[in-house]
Amino acid sequence: MPTLLAYAAPREGAVLDRELGDLDALELGVGKVAAAMKLSAALARDRPDALVLFGVCGAYPARHLRRGLRALGVLDLCVVASEVMADEGVATPEGFLDLAGLGLGERGPIHADRELSERIAAALGCPQAPGATVSTGAGTDALSEAYAARSGAVVETMEGGAVATVCRRFGVPFAQLRVVSNRTGDRSEGGWDLDGALVELRQALARLRSEGVI
Repeated sequence: MPTLLAYAAPREGAVLDRELGDLDALELGVGKVAAAMKLSAALARDRPDALVLFGVCGAYPARHLRRGLRALGVLDLCVVASEVMADEGVATPEGFLDLAGLGLGERGPIHADRELSERIAAALGCPQAPGATVSTGAGTDALSEAYAARSGAVVETMEGGAVATVCRRFGVPFAQLRVVSNRTGDRSEGGWDLDGALVELRQALARLRSEGVI
């Protein structure tokens, strides 16, 4: 089976229009649980040569990033090179304890396939960036700052870490392409452009296809 494309939400999948409609694609559903369940069932039946997750994401504003990281702007493309599970753990008076700190599991970083990620980034001329996977999106400045600080991420997704984990367990090379649709933090200041991000996403996939990457 050739490269399988995967996406979370129907609007993301809609970018696979008539010109791109013959590409193998799978709708996973939004969030870690839905994505992991749907993908695990699919890979148990048939394993592709590789899997590329695509979609939109939020970008942490520069003021929330760890020192030395470069913020991405709305409509910027990126390849997410790694993911940290940023909100799985326990909130305590002394601070957040993640699963690793509790001795209960892995927080990451969970790395994408380096070769495949580099090929996609080179074809699109876009950066690779670290990501945070969350169940509760950072729609307040306080939560955005907390996620960015504890994860060291530049972008925020709701499925990336789960999909990367499933692919690793099944031995399928994984990469993740995202377009920034908004800044995280207070939603009134997010600079939202979902429609524009979907246009950029479609153009990026078309280019990857034309260059034989997918």
